[in-house]
Amino acid sequence: MSKKYIIAILLAAVLAAAGYFLFQYSRGSAAAWKFIPSSALVVITSEHLQDSLYVATDANLDVKRLPLLDVASDNLSLLNLFTKDQKRLNNFLKNKALSYSYHPRTSTEWGVIVYIPIANEEEAKWLSTPQNPNIRALHHNFQDHRITDIIDANSRPLFSYLIEDHYLIVSYYGDLIEDAVRASSINIESFRLKSNFSRINDSDYGTSIYLRNDAWKSVISGDNINSNFYEFGRNFPNFQDFHIEETKVKGSLSLKSTGTSAPDYYLTDIVKDIPGAPFVGHKHISQQTSFLYRSAVVDRAAFQKEFQQWHKKYKSEAWNKLNYYIGKESNQLIDNLGAELILCQLEENNSISDGKILLAEFSNYEKLRPVLQKLSRLANEETNVSIDQYQGYDIYSVPIPELPTGLYGPMFSGFPRSYITYIAPYLVISNNSQVLQNYIVDYENQITWKQSPEYDSVLISAKSEAQLSLIVNLRKAQTRAGNGGIKKYTDLVSKMESLVFQCKYEDGDAFPEITLIPKKRQTASKVLNRTFLNIDIEWPDIYDTELAALQNPIDGSSEILLTDKQNNLLRTNNLREGKTETIAKLNGPIITSAYKVDFLNIGRQQRIFATKSTVYALDEDDSTTVTTFTGSLPSGQDIAALYAIDGGDDGSNRFIVKNTAEELFLWESVTRPIRRLNHSVQFENIQSPVVALNQIGNRGFIVTQKNGKIFLLKENGTVRQGFPVDILTRTESAFTWTQDPATGQPELVGVSVSGELIRISLDGKITSRKQLLRPEPGSKFKTLFDRNSLDWILIRSLNSKTAIITKDGKDLFEIKDILPNSIIQYHFFGVDNRFITIKSGSYTTVFDMTGKRLGDKAIPSEMPVQLTYQPGYYKLLIFSRSEKKIQVWSVKLR
Repeated sequence: MSKKYIIAILLAAVLAAAGYFLFQYSRGSAAAWKFIPSSALVVITSEHLQDSLYVATDANLDVKRLPLLDVASDNLSLLNLFTKDQKRLNNFLKNKALSYSYHPRTSTEWGVIVYIPIANEEEAKWLSTPQNPNIRALHHNFQDHRITDIIDANSRPLFSYLIEDHYLIVSYYGDLIEDAVRASSINIESFRLKSNFSRINDSDYGTSIYLRNDAWKSVISGDNINSNFYEFGRNFPNFQDFHIEETKVKGSLSLKSTGTSAPDYYLTDIVKDIPGAPFVGHKHISQQTSFLYRSAVVDRAAFQKEFQQWHKKYKSEAWNKLNYYIGKESNQLIDNLGAELILCQLEENNSISDGKILLAEFSNYEKLRPVLQKLSRLANEETNVSIDQYQGYDIYSVPIPELPTGLYGPMFSGFPRSYITYIAPYLVISNNSQVLQNYIVDYENQITWKQSPEYDSVLISAKSEAQLSLIVNLRKAQTRAGNGGIKKYTDLVSKMESLVFQCKYEDGDAFPEITLIPKKRQTASKVLNRTFLNIDIEWPDIYDTELAALQNPIDGSSEILLTDKQNNLLRTNNLREGKTETIAKLNGPIITSAYKVDFLNIGRQQRIFATKSTVYALDEDDSTTVTTFTGSLPSGQDIAALYAIDGGDDGSNRFIVKNTAEELFLWESVTRPIRRLNHSVQFENIQSPVVALNQIGNRGFIVTQKNGKIFLLKENGTVRQGFPVDILTRTESAFTWTQDPATGQPELVGVSVSGELIRISLDGKITSRKQLLRPEPGSKFKTLFDRNSLDWILIRSLNSKTAIITKDGKDLFEIKDILPNSIIQYHFFGVDNRFITIKSGSYTTVFDMTGKRLGDKAIPSEMPVQLTYQPGYYKLLIFSRSEKKIQVWSVKLR
């Protein structure tokens, strides 16, 4: 072969390759941009939304039901009106890249245009005369284009369509088809979606989404977007593209971007030119976290330079007040700031509605400590509310509204008052002192993401180097106020554990990414939500008043305590074999609730309970040696109840003891005698439980009498000024406290037997009385607390039915056909694991908070059951007594 011939072949090959790549990169997006009106906020192109099955991840997530994509899938159903021949319709759509454009009709409704390629004249002819006897076709001309309008037998409009330039263009709205005609004849330069994305080659993706940033409002409405989420969204580009790759991969599903111009936002400007840093602070994130917002870069010096330049120009009322109190020393709060900021929005319960923890990487805390002491003393009018200690950590109360906003910008809002401590390497700021104390407990007890199999590896890979991230715990996010809209995406929330939003900046462009992470353990259908009997323990005689089922909150391990005829205390923690072992000798059976808490504040938990005459604390060391501590009441009356509360001097738990004479006592430490709490007042008909109010400057105990008198006791047992408050009606349940979201301060709240929801300020004034829905005159209301008084709900009962209602009076669900003398219990293991048990007759049924029955059979039970929960296995354990046996049942929940 001649040299010239070889050169010619090589030249031809090069030209062919160049031509191929030129074609690939010049062909642009598969979307029908020529016809898409400029009013479009979302444009989607996909080869799979018309498929009968379009799933991803091991959890078989239905991609067609994801936010935004579900709208396209639903609108595609109008093609069923074209013909009753489903097979022909499927063949027409098969393997085609369909386009969809979304146009706002109202604040909550989209008008959608679907663009379908027409392969040949046969398809065009078939489409021109729809084969459905139930519809009629009318026609009108618009700018020399023949538009077909489909109506039903009653002349009601169904949809309109146009066949133009090898496309079927169809919509429920005829005016949108006319808009498509206009778009094909003019080129609107201001149509930024088209100008940004029409040249992208998206042929390698199964589905591509192009949108304007404000299109997300249709997924989460403006009424439900809190300020933190809104401000975080401003870090994402104004125009975004997301692509799902063709290949189905195991693990997570990622929607990736090819990049667009970075937005003009203060936090973006600070971090965009500095590489992001992987996350290593999992041990600092409480498992109560619903939303985690994070900004982090690798170069602290570069971050400080950009941050200081921004802060010098930044104006805020909070910063002005900070300077008013401590002058130039204010700079110490920002000069030692590191390159990582984390904002955690915590799960909600009925007492705390918007708890937040801000973690700011910080160095040289010892130099800052006297500044914080000075600030808290000068900013507070009352000296007893400025500084406190909890489990060895200093807590500073600063009443400057939105202090973190003044320090770090509007991304970090929602702090009407700030409570500050330091847990290296972070300065920790909360908007509620109880939230901060709960955070410290979780950190010390290692109830954090580091111990969570779902979150221990989030954002740690080398690929997780986005400067900005948001992690959403879908289970907990559903329970936050204003996030009800996410529940409509049932496939998403039932199969995915979390959503991760990231934005990486490079060379002036922003690269957003959304990752859907499935739940790690998928339980087989033959086990899921089935009730299994784990063990049977022969126990002919029960001496204890109630079952003492205890749980280690760290690992979920459970045990049950029982006493025999000789008052030996036996333990069963082997829930497979049911073997018992004697661990202590008591002076009688257990007559109160039992608890497992770190009462000694030594890093492990003790078992706490009481007999008629003695309160016990049993500590077990690593060698299984059990040490018994006891306490006795300074009175001759028997013990009637034991309530766990927090707020000890060293941050440990304490206990309120009530005797049969309705007297209250406080057990604060095994080294101190139990002391009488009420000296100046004699209580009667105390409604259980006694609730602790444990906030800086507002410590005390809430005592509720059945006659409607509400007491707020100080730590020394005296009645606080303004109390008791007489609500002038009976109540059959205790009052508790809740956070006023406007001020961040606590207020007392409770419900009367007739359904008045009453709020009381800390100075003893009734601030509101709201009558809850009372559909029948005989309905009775009460507040139901979980065993540890961690949370509460409201119930409404009448004869054989009971409704579970929220703190605002909204019905969650109602259970009917309940036998007389039923026992209803509330069990709280975190906001995403809450359960109701109803003992009706000799059986107990378990429900979740939607009213769904858990398990496939009722639990035989002659006395109220007890529940524990193993989060690592999604397993609910139910302890019951029936037919002279102690039984342990289990239900896998997911």
